[in-house]
Amino acid sequence: MRTPTSRDLGFAAWLSRLAEEENRGTLAALRRGLLVDEDRLFELYGYLPPNFLAGLSNADEQVYLMVAALFAYHPAYFTKDELKGRPRNLGESLRLLAQAKQPAQGEADQPEDLLPESLKRRVEALLAAHREDLFGYLRQVVSLLKSEDIKVDWAQLLNDLQAWEWSGNPVQWQWSRSFYVGHQEKGGDESHVS
Repeated sequence: MRTPTSRDLGFAAWLSRLAEEENRGTLAALRRGLLVDEDRLFELYGYLPPNFLAGLSNADEQVYLMVAALFAYHPAYFTKDELKGRPRNLGESLRLLAQAKQPAQGEADQPEDLLPESLKRRVEALLAAHREDLFGYLRQVVSLLKSEDIKVDWAQLLNDLQAWEWSGNPVQWQWSRSFYVGHQEKGGDESHVS
């Protein structure tokens, strides 16, 4: 897994400070980005510190603006202690969501795999999404994560989205593995989400 750059980490830290300081005005302005098409995200430029966007391509600027809008909608993030030097991709957050949606053992009114199957279809649609359609799928997925208060590693998401169209689809492979298999420690045989 590619690790987030210092710019990605700094931007995620800036976003988390907005939430910690309860900067409701800026968060509300950024949330409005969810109501526009990706090609109109330029409306958010005035709310971000310019140093985070300096020198980026238009595509990477859009990624930063997308993530800012998504974060403002669902400002739940893994702390440094929770990350413990291991970034977590969106597939892992979606696996945590699937676990949270599992019916409690002993409930007979709903098959245990009904909710994970619907989530599985959403994950598959997200992984198959073309870059120009990604924002819409991410809005849906982040809304699901918000419904169960599942955290996101926003710096890793930034980093992954910048590599979305790379040859060989490494991001999609990683997200899929994290969702279906879970995290595996190097050299270990156990898969889990920690």
